[in-house]
This record gives sequence, structure tokens and C-alpha cells, in this order.
Amino acid sequence: MIIGVKYCGGCNSVYNRGRQVNLLKEKFPEHTYRTAAEGNTCDVWIVACGCMRACASTEGLIATKRIFVLPTERSFVQVHTYLREEREKEAAESSVSDLQQDGAATENGPEKRTLRVGDTAEYTKTFFKDDVDRFAALTGDTSRLHTDAEFAKRSVYGRPVVHGVLAASLISTAMGTKLPGEGTVLIEEQIRFLKPVFYGDMVTAKIMLSACREGKDQYVGTFYGICVNQNGEVVSAAKCRQLMPKELFTVENPQETAELPEAAGYWE
Repeated sequence: MIIGVKYCGGCNSVYNRGRQVNLLKEKFPEHTYRTAAEGNTCDVWIVACGCMRACASTEGLIATKRIFVLPTERSFVQVHTYLREEREKEAAESSVSDLQQDGAATENGPEKRTLRVGDTAEYTKTFFKDDVDRFAALTGDTSRLHTDAEFAKRSVYGRPVVHGVLAASLISTAMGTKLPGEGTVLIEEQIRFLKPVFYGDMVTAKIMLSACREGKDQYVGTFYGICVNQNGEVVSAAKCRQLMPKELFTVENPQETAELPEAAGYWE
């Protein structure tokens, strides 16, 4: 989404408009921000007025979605709420699309999945401050290295870092939703954290069913996984075991083994 930002003249500003816009950019880095000098047509326009007079004109601004006139700091909440809802709507539409591609369950319950050693899957997510804040509230890990930009500036990283466990959890997400898929049970996991993940980073989890042991009623699969950022850097690596009930899964070649090349060397 392209978001245009226009400021009033600032003759009687009662709050720091630039700071509020920067906070918005930090919280929603997935959007492109530009000024009126770069074009008058945007998806959303933000007119940042410094006081209740709200004298900045919207004349000539063309918004395909909405125009927000913001005379106070509190009025920026409108924009945060709108962008959060748009983000959630996009994520929901993406989830529905994934379900449609994966196929629906049969009337008698979920379809039995056929797997092969060597099968791979991926899952991608971009992490934002909202994700970190919710994870911190859920787990109690409110370390300011993750949640406080000013505090994190003084760290070795120079900016907030996404919780390592949160970013690496995409490996479990890929196993639970794609390979093996619904009905599998994670029984063991070893993780190495190799590089930090920052707000706005797009992380892709890549997994492979590398080996399988067959039992009477279930298989136990060994999975290797890595998480890579948008620059292709490996940020975490994991070795996992999943229990796969035979009522839900069939493994055609449990006697074979395979390797995920990018994970080589982490578990030797």
C-alpha cells in the first residue's frame, strides 16, 4: 500500500508530528511512504496537522482508499487501527487461499496424506512490532531489547530484535500446517539461533522430511529445518522429530534418508 504524508505549516504545533509518522512507519514497515512532491495519488493520505485548527488543505490529494486528517497525537490511533485491520484482512485472505489450494477434508474426516522421505515445504512470514508485542504479552518475555526501540539502540544490534523463539517457530508452523500437516505431533526439537531477526524482516522456514522410523500405529519422522531472511541469510536451524499417526499419514519410503543441503553442518 502507498501511504502519502502531508504536513501543515507547523506554525502552532502542539506535538511532534514527525515522531508520530516515524512510529507509524516503524509499526507498519510493509507499506511505501511518500510526500505530495512525489505524486498526489496514493492508497491512503495522512494529513498531519499540528493543532486543532487542522488548517492543512486536502485539495488535490487523491486517495484510492482513505484520507486521514490528524490534528492530535491521539488521532493517529485511527490510522494504526485501520492499517492493522487491513493487515489482518490480507492475512485472512491469504490463509483462505492456502486452504483452498491444499484441498478440503472429506465428509468422513481429514484425508490421509501420503508422504515421502525427501519431501519439502516452506512457510513465509514478515515480522512486525505488533507480533513482538503480542508474543511478549503472551509469554511474559517483555525484555526491552525486543520491545523498546530507544533501549535497543544502545545494544550491540542498534535496534529491536524479534524474539528468536518466535522467528524459529515458523519451522513448527510449516510442519503443523504443510509437512506433515494437521494431526502430526512435535515430540522433540533442537534449535540453533544464528543471526538476529529485526522488525520488517521477511523470514522463510524451509523444512525436509529427512528420515522416518515406522512403528505399528505411527511413524516417527526426522525433519531438518532452517529459517532464512529476505537476504538469504540463515537465521536459525532446527532438527525435529514428529509423531505421525498411520490413521492420518502414509510414508511410501520410510527406509530411505535425505538431506536438506542448506542445513548441512549444523548437527554433525
